[in-house]
Amino acid sequence: MKERIELLVETADKVAAVHWLRSGYMHSAPPTHRADYISPKWCRIVTVENGKDSSVYAFVCLQDGATKALGKLKAGDIHKAASFKVAAKHARGNVFADDFAKCLTEYGIVYLK
Repeated sequence: MKERIELLVETADKVAAVHWLRSGYMHSAPPTHRADYISPKWCRIVTVENGKDSSVYAFVCLQDGATKALGKLKAGDIHKAASFKVAAKHARGNVFADDFAKCLTEYGIVYLK
């Protein structure tokens, strides 16, 4: 699981770097991302800009389960952030899927369609 989360972080870093280069930003380095294991159930992916935490990029579910607010959860599910401490209800992808990068954008996780 940790290896797949690190791959998600590396991919998010690459997406941000490509966007930074394409947009011609020269004022600072592109943002990076960091995984914070905030509980046995959740990992928070944080965007780091200029050495400081700026926002939550995503949440990754670490174990199967269910909650009243989020419903059924599957290990590896990638969720958009509802706030700095809470994941949004619906999973947008899974770190174990080969094409998990399709839910990543330079600004965060994709919205539901």
